Amino acid sequence: MRSANIASSPLPDGAAPANWLRHSGRIALLGWLICCVVLLARGWPMTQVNFFDPDDALRLEEVRDWIAGQSWFDVTQYRVNPPDGAPMHWSRIVDLPIAAMILIARPLFGPVTAELLATLIVPLLLLGGLTFATYIGNKWIGGRPAALLGTAMLLTTPSILVQFPPYRIDHHGWQIMLSAFALCGLFDPRARRGGIVMGGALATWLAISSEGLPYVAFFLGAAGILHLRSANDTARMVWAAAILGAAGLTLAVATRGLVSLHAVQCDALTVPYLFPLVALAIAMPIADRLVGHGDWRRRLIVGGVGAGAAIVTLLLVGGPCLSGDPFQTLGPLAYRVWYMAIMEGRPVWEQEPFRMGVIIVPPIGGLVATLIAAYAHRTDAQALTRWLIMALLLAGATLVAVMVMRALSVAHLLAIPGLSWLVLTLVAKIQASSRSAVRIFGTVSIAVLTPFGLSAVWVGVATLFESPADAAPKKELTCSPGMLMRDVRVLPPSLLFAPLDIGPTILVRTPHRIVATGHHRNASGITTVIRAYTARPDAARAIIAGVDRGKGADYLLTCDDLNEYRSYIKIAPNGLAAMLAKGRTPDWLEPLQANAPLHIYRIRRD
Repeated sequence: MRSANIASSPLPDGAAPANWLRHSGRIALLGWLICCVVLLARGWPMTQVNFFDPDDALRLEEVRDWIAGQSWFDVTQYRVNPPDGAPMHWSRIVDLPIAAMILIARPLFGPVTAELLATLIVPLLLLGGLTFATYIGNKWIGGRPAALLGTAMLLTTPSILVQFPPYRIDHHGWQIMLSAFALCGLFDPRARRGGIVMGGALATWLAISSEGLPYVAFFLGAAGILHLRSANDTARMVWAAAILGAAGLTLAVATRGLVSLHAVQCDALTVPYLFPLVALAIAMPIADRLVGHGDWRRRLIVGGVGAGAAIVTLLLVGGPCLSGDPFQTLGPLAYRVWYMAIMEGRPVWEQEPFRMGVIIVPPIGGLVATLIAAYAHRTDAQALTRWLIMALLLAGATLVAVMVMRALSVAHLLAIPGLSWLVLTLVAKIQASSRSAVRIFGTVSIAVLTPFGLSAVWVGVATLFESPADAAPKKELTCSPGMLMRDVRVLPPSLLFAPLDIGPTILVRTPHRIVATGHHRNASGITTVIRAYTARPDAARAIIAGVDRGKGADYLLTCDDLNEYRSYIKIAPNGLAAMLAKGRTPDWLEPLQANAPLHIYRIRRD
């Protein structure tokens, strides 16, 4: 049965759709292709993998290990924190297309070029999926003109595109794409199909990252409102719940093994999150079958039974995941020095002023536009419900972005439908003016009502109030995720004691082992690195000698322009990092290379 929740046309009354709108899907496809060309051109020439982030480097290393024979269920990094290795919480789902592309291309182009092609193509394919889902979702919310304009906004929004350039192979692009597919499912005019799509997208999101948990609550809540309002949408709610539980269970076991059914891990789809989803998937269809959904009271009972089963199960099995910040398990030193310094995971009020506005201004503008759209459709119950649900989703996503900076991309994506509707409405009014100046300048000025335009206005205003020191150009870091590590590569295979942020680059560029990277499950390795660089030289020597079960590290690395390294100097002015930065080298370190700002020291055993 088709849902009554079908988007109304944003065209003026009596207007016929233009011929070109019939080809809007092809135009959206062309826009994606042009965007791909631009992204590739920005990084030309592409002769080697140039990582965007340390996580991208470690992702490629994880794929390499799997291709080389490491178990599908084992994502431990054995060259980190030897001899036991560093446990990881990442999902093989993200590894799949990268590995497939490498294995297809390697016989034709060799291993190096195959990795280059995989890291170039996979992010652009994810962007293609996002473009498709954004076009379809916006078409069902606001019609073809809104779909086309929304796609144009998507492909010109830096806060979203930043997760899809070449070499950006970590999971962030997946999360944004899956949120767009969940939105498609929520507003699909065919309720059953929409529930299947939404449930599958949310289950995959959770299997990749537990950061999807609040969005699961938002989308299920929105589907619940539609279900309560109309029996035509009950199939969406029931199928979304059933697929979410079934697909979540399947993906958890398929990617993590049976450990998912007995482990309590707050950073992965295991017992605390998996069992409530399964309870929801069982309770909701049974309640619908027994109680029915003929009137709103019955539908309320069905929704209450499903939600109650999930909540009770969560309270029973949630354990430590229900209380406090799960990262507190890192220990006080690692939590304070490392985790609290990761600004992408911090709330908006801890960010720099220009970044604060970039995070919250576009979704707030989108929320205002969405509420205006709801008011404009106040006499149309179906359209009013649709826009109010869109406002609730956007408000929830904005709140998540306020609390965690890296969630801004999803909030900006959900701002697009409302902004598209507002721009189309204003353009229609402006073009109806008899004055050419109003038509020209009014249409041009509306360009500010896009995620990019709103961000640009904020940055421009914030720049006016910057001090000269703040406005000074930022120096590009030499110790970046894309560094080649030539001087490190020529060393004999060894255990290196290095800062956390260059650890993944060492792994992917060299044959060496390291003590830790910036990934929270290896709390002991992270703490060891911080303790050594901030301890006085004699104490640091004992710490470094104790790694690898007392065998000790062979070489020590420092990098003067690394933010992490500078923080060690700041918090411990008499520590090892600070002494080395001043050129005061203890006698147990032998300088080998001072290719500024990267320094290499041999650790003397005697």
